[in-house]
Amino acid sequence: MEVRINGCLERSLNGRALPFAGREMKAFLAYVKWLSTGIPRAAKLVGAGTLSVKEPGRAADPRHGAKVYADFCAACHGDNGLGQRAERGAGYQFPPLWGPDSYNNGAGMARLLTAAAFAKYNMPVGTTFDAPVLTDDDAYDVAAYINGQPRPEKSHLERDYPNRLQKPVDTAYGPHADGFSAEQHKYGPYEPIRARRKKLAAQSE
Repeated sequence: MEVRINGCLERSLNGRALPFAGREMKAFLAYVKWLSTGIPRAAKLVGAGTLSVKEPGRAADPRHGAKVYADFCAACHGDNGLGQRAERGAGYQFPPLWGPDSYNNGAGMARLLTAAAFAKYNMPVGTTFDAPVLTDDDAYDVAAYINGQPRPEKSHLERDYPNRLQKPVDTAYGPHADGFSAEQHKYGPYEPIRARRKKLAAQSE
């Protein structure tokens, strides 16, 4: 759990890892334990996890994504994607989606399919997973537009995924073992990548 928490801090929040024995880490662990109190281990919770989008079988279109962003996202996250600061105290009322305070390129949200799924089932604000506002194509393209903007870069990402054939297909940063470009890993289409990896995995057995 400590590793997962630090992963969120270092990637999704572009911050620093906490010492495992420190006061702040102990507080995080206590909070997670409290959240799960009274929930059966095998419980199947409605809305748990993230549903996936149906991939359109093409490369994402950031130009269409820019229109989706303007129509559905800019009111909260700003025309410039830098979010809206909280009226009181530190932090944001609506978080930045790019720029220096956003998640970095090693975060899960920097992956197109992850960002598209989150956008479809949670955005715009007030959306619920069982009544999405965005179509699969809208979510796919707006995720590409958002992730095509400047954001912090995490160092040593080449150490992720020692088995590179198990690297998520939408991980834009290299190195890759399948011969496809970083551009295709970032924007798709993904089925050719999956097919090539399946073939390479079979050859290595």
